[in-house]
Amino acid sequence: MEKILTQDNIKQISKEILSELSKKDKEQATLVTLSGELGAGKTALVKEMAKHLGIKEKIISPTFVIMKIYKTKDKQFKKMIHIDAYRLNKSKELFSLGWDMILKDKNSLVLIEWPENVPECVSCPMCGIEIIHVDESTRNLKVCYN
Repeated sequence: MEKILTQDNIKQISKEILSELSKKDKEQATLVTLSGELGAGKTALVKEMAKHLGIKEKIISPTFVIMKIYKTKDKQFKKMIHIDAYRLNKSKELFSLGWDMILKDKNSLVLIEWPENVPECVSCPMCGIEIIHVDESTRNLKVCYN
């Protein structure tokens, strides 16, 4: 799926993505990768998803802490785990944070920014999202479901 992403439609698009993900049969956590240059809108999309999941906490990119875990009000996704791999150099750094255990929780939605920095950890995401900067207020969004 390819769409134009703007401030006017980000709420609807994030809702559509969550709706599609909720239809999938899961034996492990739902893994979503978000790729795009700095400032492309990865965290903005995560913020909108968090709102739809009933998370009231302020969502900021966990660049320095690497990972933030939020409890949701959603019946299917009980936790949203937001990971920013920007500062990671190797997949083993993510494994040291308990990656194996994170993936085992089928009630978790795992959103990982900068997946290209930890390729062994994200070899088979349920959804891959690429955000391409078009101009100051517009992005091209490519979403691929597996």
